[in-house]
Amino acid sequence: MTAAGRSAPVRRRVRLARGPVTIGEPAAAIEARLAAAEPYRPDTIADGGTAFGLTVRAASVRGLYKRYTGGPRQDDICLRLHADSETLIAAVADGVSGASRSDLGAALAVRYSTAAVARQLDSGTGGIDWGGVFEQAAWALVEEHRRACGDAGAGVEEASWSLATTLLVAAVRGSDVEVAAVGDSPAFLLTGRVYDAVVAEPERFDGLVGGGVDALPRSPGPPSVSTRSLDSGSVLLLCTDGLAMPLAGGDGEVGATLARELSRPPDVVDFARLLDFSRSTYDDDRSLVAVWGPAR
Repeated sequence: MTAAGRSAPVRRRVRLARGPVTIGEPAAAIEARLAAAEPYRPDTIADGGTAFGLTVRAASVRGLYKRYTGGPRQDDICLRLHADSETLIAAVADGVSGASRSDLGAALAVRYSTAAVARQLDSGTGGIDWGGVFEQAAWALVEEHRRACGDAGAGVEEASWSLATTLLVAAVRGSDVEVAAVGDSPAFLLTGRVYDAVVAEPERFDGLVGGGVDALPRSPGPPSVSTRSLDSGSVLLLCTDGLAMPLAGGDGEVGATLARELSRPPDVVDFARLLDFSRSTYDDDRSLVAVWGPAR
């Protein structure tokens, strides 16, 4: 008994979930190694909340292969709010595996692109110049390469071998959605169990800078741009191919699981754990931003 005549509270251990969510045949279980990268990149990032009537969840997780080798997560995500226009800006990037510092390239691309969209919205001129947005992100990569190598004359080609990355950016205002992309990071509208491609997913290449990958800062043309309406029963999904490959259009077990679990916004930590599912043969980094539209 305590001095006040009451028993001390019994402390019980919190029961925590063990292991990843398994879909189909699980991948091998390993003890992940910390990433040997400068600057350091965490294994997993997770974020989420509400803004302008929208509900958002976002996560990026390191793939099994990089966890095994101690390599850095080469995916990245960024969320930004533009208060005056009540616009959510979201970006997802997938650093090209053959580029030596593509982890940094992805981080720079999502941050510079979302900032570029916000500056255009500040001007109040109307529509977004997506070509200008991606051009500014590309030149941020070139400038970083010049800084790192000490060569002020280095160009797009040299920067591509160091910092190449895909880039997918969306601007969501109420139910209006604009999405633009360079590379194979796709966007979908999920309604029920149907995954409707917002930005068409091109053929998968071999993952090397010289193997035909469409990526910044070297890109053969303007970004692919699409507009959609985000209904109250739909979810906008922005992802990298680490998720898109096992998703495979949404017809299999992965598609069914995501459709069920994303029928309503999960807890932020549960969202990241869901993205980090275990499935045999799929060991790439995965990133996902999910946006639920305003209720009507």
